[in-house]
Amino acid sequence: MTATTSRQNDEPNSAWHLALGETIDRAELHRRYGGRIHPRISPSRTTQNVFLFTTTAGVFDGWTGEHVHFTGEGGTAGTDQVLTHGNKSVLHHDAEGRTLRLFHQRPDTMSVTYLGHLHLDGDRPYVWADAPCDPRRPLEIARRLVFRLRPVFSLPLALLPTTPAVAPTPQVSTESAPVLLPDASPAQRAAANLLAAYSRYLRAVHATNLVHYRVRPTGALTELFTHHDRARNELVAVRPTLARTAVWAALGELQDLTRFMDPQPERALLLPREPDEDLAELLHHADVTAIWPLDRYHFARTQPQNRAEER
Repeated sequence: MTATTSRQNDEPNSAWHLALGETIDRAELHRRYGGRIHPRISPSRTTQNVFLFTTTAGVFDGWTGEHVHFTGEGGTAGTDQVLTHGNKSVLHHDAEGRTLRLFHQRPDTMSVTYLGHLHLDGDRPYVWADAPCDPRRPLEIARRLVFRLRPVFSLPLALLPTTPAVAPTPQVSTESAPVLLPDASPAQRAAANLLAAYSRYLRAVHATNLVHYRVRPTGALTELFTHHDRARNELVAVRPTLARTAVWAALGELQDLTRFMDPQPERALLLPREPDEDLAELLHHADVTAIWPLDRYHFARTQPQNRAEER
């Protein structure tokens, strides 16, 4: 069964007979034009089509005003997506003479709505973005492929949420203090409380504030967030735990983000309590200051091996 609309077909002289905005049962779509019924990317063996289905699983899917972003498939259980299988058919669609056709699949149904005929951007066909492999396991982060598609005949229907454009050059901008979302995890709340307490201490004791930055690396979709003590020229990462894997991640975060600051800042890690001897040695070796609360109103800090006398 199909529900036709008054919209015109985007290819009136072709063998394609679905109009823009037309809704069809997915099984019927594949009966007519081939392809498999379950994947997000479904190349057809009987027609020269590759069907793309945008769903809630496509965390970066959306219209940027210039491109349609479409998240690739695969990469489960903590692994990166790769340019094989369906992803490969999208990348090589032009060389293989195939047409990319985008559909919106409604949650918990097999109804799909045709959004149009697309092709890959010739200059930058895809970008990589970090995202959870599964919404149920938000801490399992891996690389997702995000294809950059352009409409061929008309703008896509307004059925996709807006997504950010790719940053052509590094972008650093300030923002107000981070705002916790209602569904924030206990760890996120603990980190926010620790950061707020340290900010109050800096204002009261040192008459200075933390500046909060949003950083968009070149060619990236997602933003990185960091905190800067301008008085010390010190970049501060926050972890509500002394777990070694969390500290490793924080050291990498600081190493990454200092690239975007000029002059290059010193690095510090805000922790919930004093690090033990081994962790303190690790931070000392990495030239990173440890900061922790002594009580409700005061904080202590270590002195890394390569740091000049504390300001």
